[in-house]
Amino acid sequence: MTVDVGICSTAHVNAEVYAALLSKLPSADLVGISGRNAERTRRYANSVGTAAMSHAELMRATDGVLVCSPTAIHGELIDLALQHDVAILCEKPLATSLTEAKSIRDRCEEQGAVAKMAMPIRYSRPMQRLKERYESGAVGDLLAVSGVNRGRMPGGWFVDPKLAGGGAVADHTDHIVDIVRWITGEEVTEVYAETDTRFYDIPVEDVNVLSMTLSNGASFLLDGSWSTPQKNPFWGDAEVDLVGSEATLSADCFGYRYSHVRDIGHDTHNESIYWGADPNNALLRAFVASIRGESTLAASFDDAVRTAAVIAAAYESVERGEPVDVTY
Repeated sequence: MTVDVGICSTAHVNAEVYAALLSKLPSADLVGISGRNAERTRRYANSVGTAAMSHAELMRATDGVLVCSPTAIHGELIDLALQHDVAILCEKPLATSLTEAKSIRDRCEEQGAVAKMAMPIRYSRPMQRLKERYESGAVGDLLAVSGVNRGRMPGGWFVDPKLAGGGAVADHTDHIVDIVRWITGEEVTEVYAETDTRFYDIPVEDVNVLSMTLSNGASFLLDGSWSTPQKNPFWGDAEVDLVGSEATLSADCFGYRYSHVRDIGHDTHNESIYWGADPNNALLRAFVASIRGESTLAASFDDAVRTAAVIAAAYESVERGEPVDVTY
C-alpha cells in the first residue's frame, strides 16, 4: 500500500531532487507540488508527471509533505500541515532562531505529529559503518573530532539573513553536528566560532570554522563553509574523523565518485558523479515508513533544536569574540 506525499514549496535547492526520487519510490505516490512561484512549481510538477497545487490544496491531498521553503517560512507551513494532520519532513535548519525552533518542536509534540528532519547523512552507508565501529569500541576513548561540510554558495534566499537566519553557519552546521551527536551520543557544550565573507559579495558569511567541546571533553573542529568553487566538478563534501585512544576512524559520505568530461565544441563541462547508495533516497523511504508508524533513523525536531542551539551559540560567539556555552 502506498502513501500519498507532496512537496510543499520549491524554494529549496533539494526540492527538485526530492521530486525526482519520490516520483520513482514504489512505496509513495507523489500527489502534487505546491509553491508560491507558479512557473517553477508547474515546471517541477510537469517534469515528474504530478500536479501543481496551492499549499492548502496539497495539505488536503496528502498524508505527508516535504517542507522545502526558505527557513523563515518553515513555521507557517508546518502549522498548515498540523491543521490538516499531515506528517512533516522539514529541510534544515528547522528555524532561523533557537526560540522559534523550540516553539515549532513544542507545537508538533503537543499534537503528536510525525515530524522529522531532512538529515540524509544518517542514511549514508559510510556514516552508518562509522557508527557501528564506534559503538564496537574500536576508537577507544574519544579524544577529538573533525568534520567538513563544504559546498558551493547557493545564492538566492540562502544569502538573505532574514529568510535563512544567517549564511554558511546556518546552512552547513546541521549535518555534521547532527551526525557526530548521533554516532557518539555526546552533546556540544561550548562553541568558539570564526566567520568571514571572502569569496562573494553577499551580506552573510561564506566561510567559518567552529571550534567546539563535546560533553565528554573531546574537541570538535568543523569547517561548514561555502568554500567549494562554483566550477568544482562536485558540489561539496561531508566527512568526519574520530580520533580516539585506540584508533582514528574516518568516513566520507560522497567518496565514491568518478569524473565525467563532456566536450561538444561550443561548451565544455566537467563534473564528478557520485555512484554510491543515495542517502536522499533512503531518507525518503524512511519518511514514508515513519508515516506508517514504523521506527526509523530519522532525526527528530528535538534533534533539530539541539543543532539550532549550536548555531545560535556560534553566532553569539562571533558577536562576543569568545567561546560561549551552548544553552539547549
